Amino acid sequence: MGVEAGHSVAALSWGLLRPYVSVVVLECMADDPRQFFDGCERVLRDPWRSRPGREERIIASSSPDAGQPEAPRGLENLGIDQIAAFVREVRAHPGWAAPGSSFVDTTNHLTAVLRRGRLFAVHTDNVTVDRLQRWLDKAPRPALRRIPPDVLESALLTGESKGLWLRGTHQRRTTKPDTKNISGQRLQDALSPFEDSSFAMGSAKALLDDDPERFVLHGTIGTTPRRSSVWFGPATDFNAFAAAVAELLLLLDKALVSGTATGHGLPHLARPVADLSGVFGAYEIIATTPDELANLPDLGDEVRDAAITLEAATLDVQEKANSPDFVLGVGFGGSISGTLALGPRVGDHGFDLSLGYATEPTDPPTVREIMDALGHQELLTVYYRSGHTFSNGQIWKERIPVAAFRNWMFEDFTGFDITREKPDRTEPQEIHDLAGRPGDTSLFGWVVQHFSDGWLTCDDGAGEAADFFHIAPDDGCLSVNHVKAARSASPRRRVAAAAYEVVVGQAVKNLVYADTDRLRTKLSRAPVARPACWSDGASVDDRTEFLEALEPRNATDPWRVVVVQPHIAEPTYHQLRSGSNGAETDLLRLHLVETLLNSARASGVGIGGELEVIGSS
Repeated sequence: MGVEAGHSVAALSWGLLRPYVSVVVLECMADDPRQFFDGCERVLRDPWRSRPGREERIIASSSPDAGQPEAPRGLENLGIDQIAAFVREVRAHPGWAAPGSSFVDTTNHLTAVLRRGRLFAVHTDNVTVDRLQRWLDKAPRPALRRIPPDVLESALLTGESKGLWLRGTHQRRTTKPDTKNISGQRLQDALSPFEDSSFAMGSAKALLDDDPERFVLHGTIGTTPRRSSVWFGPATDFNAFAAAVAELLLLLDKALVSGTATGHGLPHLARPVADLSGVFGAYEIIATTPDELANLPDLGDEVRDAAITLEAATLDVQEKANSPDFVLGVGFGGSISGTLALGPRVGDHGFDLSLGYATEPTDPPTVREIMDALGHQELLTVYYRSGHTFSNGQIWKERIPVAAFRNWMFEDFTGFDITREKPDRTEPQEIHDLAGRPGDTSLFGWVVQHFSDGWLTCDDGAGEAADFFHIAPDDGCLSVNHVKAARSASPRRRVAAAAYEVVVGQAVKNLVYADTDRLRTKLSRAPVARPACWSDGASVDDRTEFLEALEPRNATDPWRVVVVQPHIAEPTYHQLRSGSNGAETDLLRLHLVETLLNSARASGVGIGGELEVIGSS
């Protein structure tokens, strides 16, 4: 089988087309993009290197030799300057059929190229996309370039994240996955500074911000920035497809012109390093497996075949002293058939992995097959003893995260003594009797005043689950409140990590009471004979009303842990975070506090809740 020639090519009818909006977006660097358009179409039309048992031919086209059918109406209103399309028929033996079998699969693939100004959008099948990606990197480099990843991220991924395909940049270990694929409602809120700080984004889906200039391109959109690919969804007809592509190219053109791309802005994910300084000691190279590729978007058969080859290959890394380069012994079945020289080199938007022969191979066909598979660099991760990782066209270095805690709430404590946790009494019943009463200026009194709507009960005493529990009347949010006095009331008080250790530890320990049934059982047995309770700020005799409000709660109702510890004041916090304070010791203490709080929050978020910490304003 091969490529047929001499057959007639039908004129392409635009009205029969309803393509999925999935494109590779490219920028033309030539002076005249109009002239380069024809060259781009020819490259996509040309038969690529054929596989055994594969036959392909063009059966329909919009080119002049097919009668040059009219372009879809209304393109001029969309700003589309040029458009071309063709259908390629591919006949190939199915993968399950033995060589020589008469079984043949026939598929038809649409390729469409649209130009708006200097930007091109290519819609085609995954096999042609893989080959297009390799052509973009092949010397001599064509005049087409991928859109910079940070431009795609800034333009498409600043809204609510709906799906993330992540690759680990950390050194491999059994306690942490190599890859992670997650989906949800707003993944910005789900990322953890501890669990996710060593993962880099490979692909993502996000909700596009509304724009009155866009009529078709709205909702959720996906992108693989390193491959400059974007996918959106099915189109009702070709005009809707062209409109979506036109709006996408306009959006990207504005982002390129503005020059203000800042990347995806997703919190906590790994960030690449800018140079190769300090990168040395390559000791392992792994390839994404075929099973893992099943979860990744926008990859074709050539990439999957390369993954199959690399899964079976022997890859023996030999490091070069004090260098990011290394030698790779390759072969099959545990034997070495030759050695390759590899090393990261600065590329257009990061780093490319150079690849060549280190020595003359003893088995050239085997080495060539593995070398071709290694050319799919999106599959590769290289680990270095320096702590760096080459992955997804970037160099990464794992760092211990120091992330700001996101849920500080600074409140006014005027009229209350922030150094006093509860009323000055030693007997538990007396504390309950006096909490929130006139003259109570302790933090217990502040809690009673602050949570005056809905239902509130105090659980202070031996075996307490928390100091207070509160149920809000509007959304039914359950607040589990832990209270701790500040170590000083001085406006000049410094950050103290120890002031938070005990109360945060108590909060984490008592997360077991996030279970409503368990909490109901616990609160039905009060630590004192007359537990302090309030309903809409008014003192009530017992917990009857609170337990009645607790009864209808279900798994969909929100809950949170609230730590009331006013030791850190808002002015001090913002001064340290902005760097205007200049006190490095206090900033380090703040890092310790926020690391503790982020760790505790991860425990709460992991079971469906939140953690808020109330400081003083």
